Amino acid sequence: MAEGEAVRYVPIKEARAMRGLRIAFTSGVPGAWGVAIKMILDLKGIDYIPVAQIPGAPNEELKAWTGQSSAPVLMLNDDRPRTQWSEMLVLAEQLQPEPRMIPVDEDERMALFGFCHEICGDDGLGWNVRLMLLSGEHGSGEEDDGTLLMRSRYSSPVDNNYSRNRVRQIVGAMVKRLESQAAKGSRYFMGDGLTAADIYWTAFSNLFAAMSSDLCTMPDYVRGFGKLLEVYMGEPTPQILLNHRDYIARTHFRLPITL
Repeated sequence: MAEGEAVRYVPIKEARAMRGLRIAFTSGVPGAWGVAIKMILDLKGIDYIPVAQIPGAPNEELKAWTGQSSAPVLMLNDDRPRTQWSEMLVLAEQLQPEPRMIPVDEDERMALFGFCHEICGDDGLGWNVRLMLLSGEHGSGEEDDGTLLMRSRYSSPVDNNYSRNRVRQIVGAMVKRLESQAAKGSRYFMGDGLTAADIYWTAFSNLFAAMSSDLCTMPDYVRGFGKLLEVYMGEPTPQILLNHRDYIARTHFRLPITL
């Protein structure tokens, strides 16, 4: 696929009959988890067949195939569906070890998975931001069918104060790590080169402040997430994180990011 070219989705019925790697992306929306695995696969040169998951819709065909209706989800031949960020990352590394996204050293590997979990996993950065944005505490108060579906899918017993504290903790830790790395002469979260940690933050950063249109295409409502999140958080995103995001995107990503 050429730079900036829109993803050409294959109908799910056709994709199910194919071999190889099939992956569902949320169509037209640079969802954080989807952008991350797309960039990992593209950087590794791994071929895949994209299928569309429609935001805010039941996605019954996808559910019949993969047992669930969210995206991203990876299907390799007749193997089990992979829906979690960590199993998608591991599969990509197994299919094409280079360029490495996971350090070889075991201590560094453990550190990377812990770092990425804080961004991608349950009770992590993305989950808590999503809970706040879906809560309806701020905004127009309008609740369309898609919003109600998303709210029911991603419900949680925690409140927005809890989510705010978690986001502040994780953001603070990322800032501290970048400052420490800069003091060592590195522009990356870990070591001296790109890892999955840099890719995941770059993908998730659109929730905090949308990338410029030359870096990533997205609907206007997605561009509004960052301003809304500032209201929830009561503070802007640290500039060091956004500078890091822009550097990683411009240096390593195929631009503009389009789904």
